Amino acid sequence: MQNSDFDSHFNIEYITSAKDSQYIIKEIDIEHIRKKIETPFKIFPGNGINEYDAKNIADHISHPIFEYQKFVAGFRSWNSLFHLLTESGQDRVHRLDSFFNIKKRLWNSALTTISLVFPKNPFIDNYFGSSDSERVVPSLDESSYICLLDYIHSASKAFILAPDIRLEKNDGISRESYIDYMDRTVSILSDMNNKPIFVPIHIELSKNNLETILDHYSKMGYCNLWVNFDAKTCSGTYASRLRTIIHFIERNFDPKTVTLYYSHIKKEITPNVQDEKVAASDIFTQFYGADFVGIDREPWRGGIAIDWDNDDSLRETATKHNFSTPEEYREAYMLHKHRIFDPDSYYYYNINRYPGELAVDSDLLLRDNSINRLYNGILMSVEIERTKDKIEETRSLKQYLDSKSACTDNPRLIDSIITPERQSDLVEFLGNMK
Repeated sequence: MQNSDFDSHFNIEYITSAKDSQYIIKEIDIEHIRKKIETPFKIFPGNGINEYDAKNIADHISHPIFEYQKFVAGFRSWNSLFHLLTESGQDRVHRLDSFFNIKKRLWNSALTTISLVFPKNPFIDNYFGSSDSERVVPSLDESSYICLLDYIHSASKAFILAPDIRLEKNDGISRESYIDYMDRTVSILSDMNNKPIFVPIHIELSKNNLETILDHYSKMGYCNLWVNFDAKTCSGTYASRLRTIIHFIERNFDPKTVTLYYSHIKKEITPNVQDEKVAASDIFTQFYGADFVGIDREPWRGGIAIDWDNDDSLRETATKHNFSTPEEYREAYMLHKHRIFDPDSYYYYNINRYPGELAVDSDLLLRDNSINRLYNGILMSVEIERTKDKIEETRSLKQYLDSKSACTDNPRLIDSIITPERQSDLVEFLGNMK
């Protein structure tokens, strides 16, 4: 199926799979760092984390990999990146570190990768604001884009995620232009490179776009794929879309060569500021063929933020959400935004209702979003490792999920994962490998 010289820089060995789902355990050898990783494997959020944070919270995790995520959304971030790439001199790398919220010492001492997403085509002029106050960010030229890719290559010590451009609902780029862009990106990143390169698949691609792009990837040999969830959940409609992506991958690729990286996942299913616990979304990606479980991203709200200093506005917002006072709403909002993952239930809990012991001070988890996200990553990593042990022992995923109250409280979560009569060629293939 593969007609190019593209090198995945991975060696893959299948270990086992669940009999009742697409849950797969592999051993992946990352050639350039001589590391063998058993997947599914949790990637940790790196944004804002320094070397001290990583050492004190993630020290017990073997060869952790940190992902730095960036969604270039409003005018400010677009304009900042444009000027960094076109006008910065000797301080360009330092300022790009700040743009991606990278702490240099951690970058120098850890395995890292960068996931960058453009919601618009960066190679045309982009306009922001209303017609009365419209602002424009000029298009990136080829040399500026090469500077960006060179930076991403340097900052990605583990593997490289090619930047994604949102194709659907985007008049600024056609399917053909997107494919040309990806070929050009891979060609630049491949120059003098020995790191694995992943190419993106957007969770909301139409059937025709998905088929055409995956067919092209297959012909080019691009077998490392990263699924951009675009801040959508791994449940309901989007779980169905993910299953479709997997089926099309199975149809186009040799399953023995494909590596899947999922990222920009919405943390929770239907979060609400009034709820003390919410079913997790991100943990379920491991049950849909993920090799690497990347990091969360919340939907971009178009720059709309709560004005905490405006008493009238805050009182109106509190009333709208059925809180008696702005103070009650403020406290609930902070708890809502900093929930902690419970591995035993697959719920995210408000810190003041967490059912277990917390290894990190609760005030720090409420105050520091980077620490909160890293601690959640640690809890999820431990659970992913525990899941592998259980599946290797029983090969029954349903039996394990039946022990998670978020699943038994929401049976559709299990129904979308479990496949009693296995029809997937990939799962059948793996079943014969044990």
